[in-house]
Amino acid sequence: MKLLIIPALLTCLHLTAQEPVDGPYIYCPNKDTAVAFTLLQQGDVLRSSARLIRRSGPGSNTFTVPVANHPEWNFTVQLHDAPIPPAEYEMPEQLFALSDIEGEFAAGRALLISGNVIDSQYNWTFGKGHLVVAGDLFDRGVDVLPWLWLLYSLEEKAHAAGGFVQVLLGNHDIMQLNGDYRYTDARFFKHAWTLGRDIRTLFDEDAELGRWLRSKNIIERTGSYLFMHAGLSPDVLRMNHTPEQINTLCRPWYAAARKNIPDSLQCFFDSRSPFWYRGYFASPALDEAVVDSTLQQYHCRTIVVGHTITDTTLAIRYHGKVLGIDVNQHEGHHAALLINREGLYSVDEKGNRLLLSLSKE
Repeated sequence: MKLLIIPALLTCLHLTAQEPVDGPYIYCPNKDTAVAFTLLQQGDVLRSSARLIRRSGPGSNTFTVPVANHPEWNFTVQLHDAPIPPAEYEMPEQLFALSDIEGEFAAGRALLISGNVIDSQYNWTFGKGHLVVAGDLFDRGVDVLPWLWLLYSLEEKAHAAGGFVQVLLGNHDIMQLNGDYRYTDARFFKHAWTLGRDIRTLFDEDAELGRWLRSKNIIERTGSYLFMHAGLSPDVLRMNHTPEQINTLCRPWYAAARKNIPDSLQCFFDSRSPFWYRGYFASPALDEAVVDSTLQQYHCRTIVVGHTITDTTLAIRYHGKVLGIDVNQHEGHHAALLINREGLYSVDEKGNRLLLSLSKE
């Protein structure tokens, strides 16, 4: 009889196991403490668990980030400050750039490992190199929180090695901050309700990730490469602002409704903005003379953008003056840009490298 009962108990325990499915969402009621909420699934029941985190003290400000369906991918994160990053950097010995992961954590993780940016245990292995993420961290995919927390954690690891993580905001990131959820997976509305929050406050200013996102830029120059999510329209170009000036002007309005943004700044948030503009890949395309003016004005030789899905490989436009790196990660096409002393390469999730010739149209 006892032998029959034990398997039954084990089966019952398995059926009622609580599996983490999202989180943690961390909110900071004051400067010293934070509360981490993780969403747990137990059968058909979704609930949240809470844990108090101290922002200072050895080991007291760390927490585990679960990756749904892949517990072997879980990782530990330490809270840190989120200062506003520079808008311009010297060119590092190597640079790895990707965009539009949009919550596809498996794809982002695979690309970072294949590019030798991290190892399978999330250690920074890129030395003094820079990782550039050209926007669209959110939407479409369901593993948004792990992707955000991974980038957050890599900032400190890169800094310790002399490297840097440059995270730029894209249109989907701005949409999350200003309350436009057209592309947000429905489960996140349920998750917000379970946490007792309006979805519009998931990444509010009291949220650790909300604070972190608000610190980010929308345009940066690294060496002779100009990075942003979408592109620079003629209207923005005519403003004659430096990258730092653009970021400083736009940052206070990231979470604002479009109607509340001053008329003088509308071109930075509508279809002409650095995170919405599609002119480089439109038909008819933007005149090459405008691209040349952009390169001259910003003292760079190549503009690197995501946003517009170009193909299953990186796209070279305007004889190498523009590189498109959105290859539709959501549909299973994975590639990133590697720049080192030997040249520019397209790198896939298996580590295969293709040398790029920037003389192509």
